[in-house]
Amino acid sequence: MRSPATPSTVLAPGAGALDRGLAMLDHLGVVGTCTTQDLAAALGLSRSTAYRLVDRLVEQGWLAQEPRSGLLRLGPSAARLASAAIRSTGLNEQAVPVLTRLMRQTQETASLAVPNGATMVFVHRERGPRPVAVTGELGVARPLHSTSLGRSYLAGLSQTRLEEKLAELVASADSPVDADSVGSLRSVVEATRERGWAEDRREFDESSCCCGAAVYDHTGMPVAAISVAGVAERMEGVLDEVGPLVAQAAAEISAALGYVDRGAAG
Repeated sequence: MRSPATPSTVLAPGAGALDRGLAMLDHLGVVGTCTTQDLAAALGLSRSTAYRLVDRLVEQGWLAQEPRSGLLRLGPSAARLASAAIRSTGLNEQAVPVLTRLMRQTQETASLAVPNGATMVFVHRERGPRPVAVTGELGVARPLHSTSLGRSYLAGLSQTRLEEKLAELVASADSPVDADSVGSLRSVVEATRERGWAEDRREFDESSCCCGAAVYDHTGMPVAAISVAGVAERMEGVLDEVGPLVAQAAAEISAALGYVDRGAAG
């Protein structure tokens, strides 16, 4: 993975505004969050130019600022574009039929989300048929540390990349994960790896519980996660039954994307 300070991220002399804006989006896609000053330094821009471009990108929804820290991240327009890109690369095409079947199996809401910095962003949802069901808007982000989507994605990362991501969470002013609690999160991730799917027992939302599992591409990298979520009174007692169904569904989507589980293959 590219480092934020690598010379390859510095723009060539005379690069236009479009090139600079795209480079900013690309950089945020790699590092997750950073300051405008960080962008200026990484891309070789003057601070005045960086601030002017950032203001424009925020205005158009391509970038957003985290409310407490003011750090920049990719915004809702970028999330919508990511969703369109996912559809064009086959993830959505492969996932939707599986999610529909999973929703019918469990009678609960099945979702697909992709990583964005310290969050997972919903790009597709199949709402459960029951009168009271978990719902949510597409493009809405959920934290990595406290959701089954995020935990399953973390569990799918290599150990090196996991430690990098945990360090990002500790460093972020908008993440409750700190030096004292990161060890607990690391233990949760390890338990998720051993179990084969992640769980959230009222930890993100007191009224709901969910199970999640990572989706891998042909390179073996986690590129998304799926989940089944329902109201806590229904879900909490059946998580151990629903979890394996979610893991099986995620494995099916991964296989359709070209992923081969070398461990399972022996």
